[in-house]
Amino acid sequence: MDLDYGTLDGRRPYYRFGDSDADPLFVLPGLSDAFQREEPNRGTAMILSSLFREFSDRDVWVVGRPQHLPVGSSTRDMAAGYATVIDEHDLWPTDVIGVSMGGLVAQYLAADYGDYVDSVALVSAGTRLGGHGENVMRRWRNLAGKGKWADIVAEMARESATGYEQTLAPTLLKAAGRFVDFRPVVPADAVISCTACLEHDSREILDDIDAPTIIAAGDADRLFPEPRLREAKDGIDDATLALFKGESHDLATSESRELNGILRRFFDGFRGDGLHP
Repeated sequence: MDLDYGTLDGRRPYYRFGDSDADPLFVLPGLSDAFQREEPNRGTAMILSSLFREFSDRDVWVVGRPQHLPVGSSTRDMAAGYATVIDEHDLWPTDVIGVSMGGLVAQYLAADYGDYVDSVALVSAGTRLGGHGENVMRRWRNLAGKGKWADIVAEMARESATGYEQTLAPTLLKAAGRFVDFRPVVPADAVISCTACLEHDSREILDDIDAPTIIAAGDADRLFPEPRLREAKDGIDDATLALFKGESHDLATSESRELNGILRRFFDGFRGDGLHP
């Protein structure tokens, strides 16, 4: 398997793996992209290639947002930047997976740059945050502004997980904060990204999305509850909703194999109820 990583134009982290001669798959990561503590490295590349192993025969690009985001950057602005990457690297038309915040950006990418997008998967992302999600995002933004990185990492684990991990992981991470520096590479990007998530509302542009779309999420997601997911499904002309029973916001990692199997069938042209978990 080919494996490559680094930064594009010295600012935008990326990871590339799979078969570089095959059809492209473009992945937009979630909010955690803004909280990365390290520059792109082989360890993370190996983790991502394993996470997306069901697509090992594709040319997979996992591309982050640029570092040092301008103040006021919106998810629509970020989509424009991704369109430039797709164009400059001749990756279009490409299937797109947007995870969490990446799913918010992917909606604008599909709406504004439809020629670049073949099919799109919105994973753990709806039209906008739910009420609880808005409160959580405001709290994370406030903590980021105060530099309380261990608190944010612990809260992210609590809000994303289900079962025993919902209580165990935050406790362990909070304790680790006494010994581990969770400060991200560019702290200001975390604040700007939280604000972009809070301000995102794609309801008015959903009918501009022509690409076949799948919304895949857990029915126990506390950041993007089911009504927000169904808003996206109902607003996009060619959309499928795949709900994972009992799963929360960490679907992309907790059920990666089953999720990617469904996304693979979707990208291969299968549609409808047969995709549901």
